[in-house]
Amino acid sequence: MIRYLFVGFVFMLTACDVANETSLKITHEKKSAEALSIARQNDCLNCHNVTSSIVGPAWVLVSERYKDWPDARLYLIDKVKKGGNGAWNDITGGAKMPPQGGRVSQAHIEQIVDFILSLKSDPVK
Repeated sequence: MIRYLFVGFVFMLTACDVANETSLKITHEKKSAEALSIARQNDCLNCHNVTSSIVGPAWVLVSERYKDWPDARLYLIDKVKKGGNGAWNDITGGAKMPPQGGRVSQAHIEQIVDFILSLKSDPVK
């Protein structure tokens, strides 16, 4: 009897882990879809793509470059708000990213940056 209770308990814990992992994945996918929708609405995808460079660098490249920076999130939020050039000349040919702070809300910039940084070695796959 105790063996069956133990097996049932282990099965229940395993099921909870699967449910939690599924819930995390769904939450991550929803946030990703929202961020991509915001990026599309604000014309970010005219110059950027998730996996391939267009005018600006692919976002997976941005995530990879800044993955070990402790202040990457704040740095990238500031970069999007103020614009800039020079960091990706090998891809952009020196094209400048225009400042987005005046036309894209702070909250939306943060969502997009969070999405970009989530592209690195994402454990929720």
